[in-house]
Amino acid sequence: MLQLLNIFVSNRQLIRQLTLRQMAARYRGSALGYIWTLSHPLLMLAVYTLVFGVIFKARWGVEMDDGTGAFAVIMFCGMAVFNIFSETVNGCAHCIIGNANLVKKVIFPLEILPVVQLLSTTILGMVWFALVLLGALALGMQPGWTVLFLPVLLLPLMLIALGLGYFVAATTVFLRDIPHLTGIATHILFFMTPIFYPESLVPERLRLILQCDPLTPLVAQTREILLFGRPPDWHICVLLWLIGLCLCQLGLMWFMKTRKGFADVL
Repeated sequence: MLQLLNIFVSNRQLIRQLTLRQMAARYRGSALGYIWTLSHPLLMLAVYTLVFGVIFKARWGVEMDDGTGAFAVIMFCGMAVFNIFSETVNGCAHCIIGNANLVKKVIFPLEILPVVQLLSTTILGMVWFALVLLGALALGMQPGWTVLFLPVLLLPLMLIALGLGYFVAATTVFLRDIPHLTGIATHILFFMTPIFYPESLVPERLRLILQCDPLTPLVAQTREILLFGRPPDWHICVLLWLIGLCLCQLGLMWFMKTRKGFADVL
């Protein structure tokens, strides 16, 4: 992990410039520009609320006023967590093959490209969390001091996403089917993670499958600190940090091992 820290420190100015450029390029040429940052999550929230909250009349079963509004906010909190993960992993699939000109520059640190994808996604993803808090306030909920624990959960989420992003970015250079497989996998994972349904509704024999998904405790603990005013479970947090560090280390090792062949393939 010292190598990862060295990547951040020694290339911090370059990472900053590329992150800002990628954020600006995301909506370059569009009429609404950064308004899409708000409109996209709000549109997704409206669609899922209509389907699950109004048509299926799904409820979460919590102590507060468990109406459609409460269901929407709780669901959207899970979507905010999953969005950072999926956008990072899917975006990393193209960060090397989409910058073939940089691959052939011997002095360019290619390992920062997944980091740039992660940072740009996370910064824009913070808008989703802001909307969660605004929605909670609109429903009369009072987010407490536990909101300050968000970085404790956000950092392992970023490490998990970055580790898988490194693996996806490097493997895509040699196997162009990876972006398609990654898109399908994240779509399946979205429904396998308790985002629009509570984990308690899952049959006991299938609950173990959900618990193998590190996003399941991340989503649950994020709801606890943002919406219910309860501090995170520190045992779960330690486990999530260990998983994040291990995945990030393995992903970076795979990336550094395979990068020597990038220029030959591209």
